[in-house]
Amino acid sequence: MTPFVGRHAALARMLAARRAGQAGAGTRRAGLVLVSGEAGIGKTALLGKFAAGCDRSTVLWGACWDDARAPAWWPWTQALRGLPPDPRLAAIVGDPGPAGDDDGVRARVFVAVSEALERIAPAVVILDDLQWADETSVSLLKFLVRQPRTGSLLLVAAYRPDELAPGVLTGLAEPAESITLGGLGPAETGDLVRALAGDAAARQWAPAVHTRSDGHPFFARELCRLMEAGGTTGDVPVAVREVIGRRLARLPSGCRELLDAAAVAGPVLRPDVLADVCAQSTEAIEAALAAGMLTGGAEVPVRFAHDLFRETIYATLPARRRLELHKSIGSALLRRHGRGAPVFPAELARHFAAAAPLHGAELAVTWAHAAAEADAGRYAFAEAAAHLRRARTAVADAGTHLPDAGLVRLLTAEAGLRLRAGDAEAARALLAEAWRPAGADADLLALVALGLDSVGARFAMPRTELITALEAARGALDGRGTPAEAQVTAALARQLQHSVPADRPRAGPYAERAVAIARALDDPATLASCLLARHDIVWTPGTGAERVLLATGIIAAARAAGDPERQAQGFLLAANAHLENGSAAFRAAFDEFAYLTERLRQPRHDYLLRTRQAALALLDGALETGERLIAEAAALGEQVGDSDTGNVRMSQRLEVVRARNDPDELRRTAAEAVGWWIGAPAHAHAVAAGFLARAGDLAAARREVETVRALPDWRADRSYLWSVFVGELTAAAIALKDRELCELLLADLEPLADTCAVNGALVCFMGAHAHRVGLLRAALGEPDGAAESLRAALRVHERLGARLWADETRRALSALTPGPEPSICRSGEMWQVSYRGHAAYLRDCKGLHDLSTLLARPGTDVAALELATGGGPVVLDRVAEEPALDATALRSYRRRLADVEGDERERLLEEVRRATRPGGAARPLSAGNAERARKAVTARIRDAIRRIETVLPELGRHLDRAVRTGHLCRYDG
Repeated sequence: MTPFVGRHAALARMLAARRAGQAGAGTRRAGLVLVSGEAGIGKTALLGKFAAGCDRSTVLWGACWDDARAPAWWPWTQALRGLPPDPRLAAIVGDPGPAGDDDGVRARVFVAVSEALERIAPAVVILDDLQWADETSVSLLKFLVRQPRTGSLLLVAAYRPDELAPGVLTGLAEPAESITLGGLGPAETGDLVRALAGDAAARQWAPAVHTRSDGHPFFARELCRLMEAGGTTGDVPVAVREVIGRRLARLPSGCRELLDAAAVAGPVLRPDVLADVCAQSTEAIEAALAAGMLTGGAEVPVRFAHDLFRETIYATLPARRRLELHKSIGSALLRRHGRGAPVFPAELARHFAAAAPLHGAELAVTWAHAAAEADAGRYAFAEAAAHLRRARTAVADAGTHLPDAGLVRLLTAEAGLRLRAGDAEAARALLAEAWRPAGADADLLALVALGLDSVGARFAMPRTELITALEAARGALDGRGTPAEAQVTAALARQLQHSVPADRPRAGPYAERAVAIARALDDPATLASCLLARHDIVWTPGTGAERVLLATGIIAAARAAGDPERQAQGFLLAANAHLENGSAAFRAAFDEFAYLTERLRQPRHDYLLRTRQAALALLDGALETGERLIAEAAALGEQVGDSDTGNVRMSQRLEVVRARNDPDELRRTAAEAVGWWIGAPAHAHAVAAGFLARAGDLAAARREVETVRALPDWRADRSYLWSVFVGELTAAAIALKDRELCELLLADLEPLADTCAVNGALVCFMGAHAHRVGLLRAALGEPDGAAESLRAALRVHERLGARLWADETRRALSALTPGPEPSICRSGEMWQVSYRGHAAYLRDCKGLHDLSTLLARPGTDVAALELATGGGPVVLDRVAEEPALDATALRSYRRRLADVEGDERERLLEEVRRATRPGGAARPLSAGNAERARKAVTARIRDAIRRIETVLPELGRHLDRAVRTGHLCRYDG
């Protein structure tokens, strides 16, 4: 057994971390210790010494595998097998079952692990060789670190920093106790040599051993053993492989044969598999244990004493021997699987991929698909895709022919997993690679075309290549009446509908054909896809009721098919349709969508959910929260390569900018809209027209309106962007007093007055259509009809909880009310001023705050000092209030005036004027805070009145007459 030397300080820190985690009571976080150092530096020895000092019943130990083809969860599989049985942990410690059995399995497994560790608290979990951990295992570690708990949990992980993938420690390093192991010092190396070979050897060898090994414990230990066998310090090998090679050479041939097989098999040895591959495996294992190459036995699994042993043996195997062993072990694992013993598909995939030159492609591909399915069922999508990529690479490197059908299925399956893992670009590249071998085979073309459809494209932009691919596949499938024909036809219909306006008329017949095929097949998965196409074809303003029914059909079919992704999509479409109908039921449907989407555990769905959470925040009037979520969603979308990220961000930014009503921001956004929506020019220029009109740039708004009207299809295109288009064109028409355009827009909107404007699939709520109907009626001189429509819009906004839109409708109603009473109120970042049925907007300034306060308290004196402090406490400056002349001096001056004449009298009068107010009272000695407030408030009120007069002259004149300023200010309406 290797002695423990030189790591006492590190051990003390680990023990202190354990005691700290067990101290106190109440809610706490798990403790975390990270031990780092290069291979062979002593990390595992330190972990073993620490574990020996803990209660063994609560110490769980797992080690990661240095082969990327290891099964997902591997270190946790080892660590958690000692826990009491729990069916929720089957994804880790048992057979996970086929992919998609339970769409929430990963989240439930995380929680189940946390609860299981809580039950055995105080618990210690040790994970060795974290640099080889799969992404899913690291995610579970990070989850446990963040999870609040009542029982003590200490997580200990060791890793090689030079082999650690980027990002593995993100979120872990800061809260951790980090311990870095380096080489042993001279004295510690001497202790190691002494413990291994005695005092005399330590005196003779220790300095040289330290010099040659630089204190590296593994090198020092192996060198010491070599010297015990008659070597000298000059015989120190250049690389550790040579050291291990010398030790292997002294072993019996049967033992070396077993170690060769064990090195190929993996880090944990299965005696039945080794016995199947090697003769006399029991005796050989005993010999390897005695030689220190293997460790374990009894209740502890047998494994290599150090990973460097296994790595070195594997690397020095002749290529042919390595292939033969992979083939033999794969076959032995198949027989083990046939006996009903547990075998991970990833193990079989690894061995058969490596043995492809001998075994051929069939088994490598078969088990790669099985391993991918198993890991996808655990929501480890990146690991699942990697199995398929390794199979393709292994088959290609072996020069083995893979039929086109097999290659296309590998490529499309990997593309689907890459997409679910959040790598849309990789998915698109794989599908492009699959197109050529698909050839003219209808089924293969369908696989590739449907994969391309899943990747998608940006809305309202030409999709020529995607549509061409779908049309080619549909042509090859035409008349078969198969699920593939229905799904490809439905996908083609949707892509045409979401392309540029010229493509959309072709979409309807395809959608009808797809639904007809699907209903004849009685296939719920296919029916869900085809109903989605039908939904998108009818997706125009005013069809909310029909789309609720279609969304309900999609949900039912997806549920029957066990397709949680499509089911979540159905709930989103239902929420969108309810919102367009002005129904508060949209929130319940949205909650269902969010619940299902969170449990999909896919980056692209996380992005989708974040965008819709942003839309809900904007609807609720939480602009700052909405902006934050928009930014977070855009970052996620860019990361996963979602093709519509910029479009969604731009659409949601419109509502933020519109609500703020800042002229500069409105102008910038107008220019950005024109540059962004190249594929939908009518929409782009209508948005620009509305935003420029709101900013007060009427000439520029007029140019944008004329651009829209010059387009031949500006009134014909009714995509789901139409609500934004008509809303902003309405704002421009009213500001420009364009009666003809107002009448056209009113005719378009009146049939939709009972519905709401929603951009995309709940991308952004844009208000009730009744609101715009009311504004148009007011602009056309129909105040009674305008008021009726605005009151209807207000009821809808209040029912939906659309706070900012409700405020906007109230202001519009207030502006309709005739009468002399002026109104000055805040509207987002702007101020709305209204008087006698007219309204205008002004930028924020302090004088508008003052006037708003005075108008709210008509006939009441308000101290200028109160206005200056914004209603805060009034503190008088007593020193400044002392008079410049006391009463006696003032009387003396006035008597003197009666006795003098000429220049002297004029000079005396000037002094008296400076010392007194116009009414004769004495002025204060200096300007105090009350006087400063009077001057400042008077100046800013008069400035605000001048600004108001430029936009509403009648109101400006009224306020000039009715507002009195001074130390006391007052509005007399």
